[in-house]
Amino acid sequence: MNISLLLSKVGLSSSLSQDMMLIIFVALVGFIYGMVLGKHKLMSVLVNIYVAFAIINVIPEKNDYEIYIFLGLLVALTILSRKVFDVYFASGGSAFMWRIFTVSFFQIILIISILLSMLPKQEALSYVSSTAYGYLVVGWAPLVWMCIPLIAMFILHRKSRY
Repeated sequence: MNISLLLSKVGLSSSLSQDMMLIIFVALVGFIYGMVLGKHKLMSVLVNIYVAFAIINVIPEKNDYEIYIFLGLLVALTILSRKVFDVYFASGGSAFMWRIFTVSFFQIILIISILLSMLPKQEALSYVSSTAYGYLVVGWAPLVWMCIPLIAMFILHRKSRY
């Protein structure tokens, strides 16, 4: 079933239905991602995203394998960085689940923004609408998406003092 086609039959423009599908996809993947990784690994992966992106940006010659190198570095750093970063969410209370979901949601958007910025624009536009591309890749958007997960991490980070 093509949900985007279904939304366009309801009267939404194809661009808006594409944007809605992207939001639904990110929310679903973000939720599953947060539940799979858990509270301890979530912050470590965020730091690994920044490190992998920084490494990719200093490679002198860009090539067709840039996306695969980024994803490979991200996976390798995540596997190897066991207990390197002592950043976690204190568990307990009703706020715990929304903290995990919020940070994982922003991490998924950050990864999508990075991956789309590595693709040629025409190829990226085959995956997302031009509106979503503008919000994720154009102008100040990459900087905003790089900062929002950090801000969320500092705001939502609650380490028990007991």
